This record gives sequence, structure tokens and C-alpha cells, in this order.
Amino acid sequence: MEHIIHLKNLKKSFGSLEVLKNIEFAIDKGEVVCLIGSSGSGKSTLLRCINLLETADSGEIYVHGKNILSSNLNLNQYRTKVGMVFQNFNLFNNMDVLKNCTISQVKVLKRSKQEAEEKALFYLRKVGMEKFIHASSTQLSGGQKQRVAIARALCMDPEILLFDEPTSALDPEMVDDVLAVMKQLAQDGLTMIIVTHEMGFAKDVASRVVFMDQGIILEQGTPKEIFNHPKEERTQAFLKRILHQ
Repeated sequence: MEHIIHLKNLKKSFGSLEVLKNIEFAIDKGEVVCLIGSSGSGKSTLLRCINLLETADSGEIYVHGKNILSSNLNLNQYRTKVGMVFQNFNLFNNMDVLKNCTISQVKVLKRSKQEAEEKALFYLRKVGMEKFIHASSTQLSGGQKQRVAIARALCMDPEILLFDEPTSALDPEMVDDVLAVMKQLAQDGLTMIIVTHEMGFAKDVASRVVFMDQGIILEQGTPKEIFNHPKEERTQAFLKRILHQ
């Protein structure tokens, strides 16, 4: 079976700091992969390299068997298929919720305004935000903004959605709302790579958990394997620390 995305020997440094070291990683359709590990282990940089927000220093990123680093890529088209949800929402503050969800559809996918609005309403309903379509994004709580950001990404019909710590900027009571939306997307079969500190969510929802440490993938497996029987000492120490906070 062909992987949707396959990274080979991916390396990335910032100055003398080697953030990713020879990363080998693949994801198949319908998989939900949670990346866990301490801050600074390379998780977010890995996502940003996949989305081409960062350029890898060397290595290859294959999408459906084609190396996107060596081709003349239409970046906007690529990012419609490989969508990203950020921890700080990245909504346009000068636009209402509906416009936030339609502007890229019209500009990049060349949809008509009506078609874009229908699609936006469908996904805003899905994330429980249809009542807020005419609200300015500045009037929303953090949890509401994040749900709009997820709807906006879904409007582009992505093949895979990357989440970079989507709940870390939220107040604790809003976290569950956003995780519930993501859980539903997983049940719907959306392919996702999620950088998260929410271990309960990773246990429940992930088909695979990847533990990163100091720029390498140290260990990966099913949630049961990683949480109940981690093999590596560093995985054991990380989980012990984070699960007993």
C-alpha cells in the first residue's frame, strides 16, 4: 500500500542546533498519529517541514510517491491537501467567521462564493460554531477560535490534517470541546498527525503513538504498546513524569 506521506532521512538544523536527525516516518490513509515528547524534541519542526513552513536541510518528503522537495510545487495547492491547525489559531482578525472559512476556498480552489459558503456552513455546523458565522474572530473565546480554525482547514478538503499542539493555548475548560471535535474527525476517518501533550486523548484516539526525543523518533507503536509497555528508558521516564503531574 502506498503511503500518503513518507519522509526519508529528513534533517533540519537551526544554526548549530540539530533539531531533526535522519527522520524516517510514514503515514497511511485513515491513520491518526500522535507525536509526543518533551518540548524541544523536534515534534513541531517535523510538522512544519511536512507543511513546508520550514525547509528541511536534507532528505526527502514523498507525497503519494512523489518527492515534493525536488519538484516545482504549487505551494498553495499543496497546503490545501496537507492542511494545518496551529496552537494560536491564525485566524484573520479583520474578517468574520464565515469569511475566514471561505476566503481561501474562493482564492485557491476557485470555488464560487455560494459553494464556498455552503461548504463553510457544513463544517462550522460540524464543529458547533454555526451560530457565530457573523461574529468577528476577535469576539470568540480561544476554544471557539480553534474550532473555527479546524472548520477552515476542513473547508479545503484536505487529505491529511496536521495539528500543532491545538489545545496548548486554551483554558482547561475549553480543551475538551476541541478534543471532542478532533475525536469525531478521527472517527470519520480523516488522516491526522497531531503534536499533543494530551495523553488521555492520544490513548483514546491515536492508531499510532510516536515518541520523539532529541530530534529522533525513539519509539513508536500502538497506544497500548507505548503507554503500557514502553521499551525505551527515555520513553518510560517521559511518561512517568507527564502522567503523574
